[in-house]
Amino acid sequence: MIRRAEVTDHPWIIATGAEAYHDLGDYTRILPSWLEQPGVLAWLDCDLQGRGRGFAMLGFYMEDPTGGAGPATQVVADLLALAVLPAYQNRGIGTKLLEYVIDVAERVAPSSKIGSLRLTVSETNSGAQRMYARAGFRIVDGSATYDRGQRALRMARPLTGKT
Repeated sequence: MIRRAEVTDHPWIIATGAEAYHDLGDYTRILPSWLEQPGVLAWLDCDLQGRGRGFAMLGFYMEDPTGGAGPATQVVADLLALAVLPAYQNRGIGTKLLEYVIDVAERVAPSSKIGSLRLTVSETNSGAQRMYARAGFRIVDGSATYDRGQRALRMARPLTGKT
């Protein structure tokens, strides 16, 4: 079952994300800063007892499409994080969370004029890259980096705008 994360879920999200992304940077610092942003939504996948198995975070931001030459005028959707506890990996939970996030972004796209959903994934995380590619994401460029200089790939998928 996927449900919207509440403030009481934030410690679990932070701990789970920090474990999942331990080799990519200090996510005990990064995740709380994202969760505090007004345009960030988070969801949990829970088992029948209500215990978390994974989470996803989606951010909506204003961005300047000219690269800093003017005021922020374009809304962008960014899959900030998606993580599944190791004991629950390879059971379709990550795919289910990803599909849920895509559906939310599709519903917001028409009114916010969002053309694509983007994400950044570690260059070495081939399993996640395959999952994102199956969902229609394509590599945009390979120049993004994480903390500690980890190489990462920027991926995006078009949004068709469900109403």
